Amino acid sequence: MSAVMEKGYVLVVDDEPLLCRMVSAMLLRAGYDTRTAINGQDALQQATQQPPRVITLDVMMPDMSGIEVARHLRSTPETAGIPIIFVTALDRSVSMDLRRFTEEPDVYQLDKPFSRAQLLAQVEIALQSKEGREAN
Repeated sequence: MSAVMEKGYVLVVDDEPLLCRMVSAMLLRAGYDTRTAINGQDALQQATQQPPRVITLDVMMPDMSGIEVARHLRSTPETAGIPIIFVTALDRSVSMDLRRFTEEPDVYQLDKPFSRAQLLAQVEIALQSKEGREAN
């Protein structure tokens, strides 16, 4: 089995195509397979059809915010346990909804701008945390 298949895939969700490509490139170089979605509906469809191991999810998107996407993911049995890393330029104190979500298991926050090391660390933390809970 290849290293990419062992690590699984990360769904990168952001309405900015350049940021999707940048995050995907960082993850690909680290051995992750990636898929991208530029809106909430596409993200929900992809996550339901083939659940990823982790989702990076922009908070501020038109039509459907990252918070709304996360609510849908958490309400669907197939996607409820997927770790979510909210990617945001917002301070945690700005949004009560975001604060509520980041206090749940398998929900993390990565503030823009971020480095490759910060992104990879968050993904690894999310995966290790989930694997630890599944082992128990």
